[in-house]
Amino acid sequence: MLRNRNAQAVLELAILGSLIITAFAILISYSEKYNREQSYMQQTFRASLKKAKEINNSAYWATVDFRRMPNVTNPMEIGELQQFSSSNNVLWSDGKKLAGKETEPKSYFQLNRTSIVQIPATAGLFNTTEVINTDYVSHLSSGTGFNKTESSTSKSLSATDTITGSSDVGGTTVSLGSSLGSGGKYTGGGLSNARSMH
Repeated sequence: MLRNRNAQAVLELAILGSLIITAFAILISYSEKYNREQSYMQQTFRASLKKAKEINNSAYWATVDFRRMPNVTNPMEIGELQQFSSSNNVLWSDGKKLAGKETEPKSYFQLNRTSIVQIPATAGLFNTTEVINTDYVSHLSSGTGFNKTESSTSKSLSATDTITGSSDVGGTTVSLGSSLGSGGKYTGGGLSNARSMH
């Protein structure tokens, strides 16, 4: 009888323990995602504030960034690809002309922390710039290694990933090619843009 109670207690503890670990993994994932979203909102606000002060007028800043989030349930696997985007519009004007001239509001777009693209102002459309993600493709390949000897055990994970594609930002096509780097960030590659006339 006592043996059955011990077995039941061990089984209950195993089930409860796995549920608690799963709950913590979900909580960590959501908190990491929320933290990143807050960070991008603050970064776009600071960037638009800086540009608005430089031009003494209104500045709009939008950013789209791709990150691989950590896989908390299995660290030896590649995490999920997440897209973060944020935009801000700030008016900074003291009512004076800058260098003796009136300034125009400006719009900027940054994709994956690469070069900044200035979006041409279109009459009547300022601050209504649409960012339409049209064709982003992730090319992921990964492999894991497991090496066990009498004295040690080691695991390794190697992965390569590139993101290619383009966005239509207020009639301007912005193309991207980036590779997965450390910390889940995509770096390198080129950024090009072409203005399409509609």
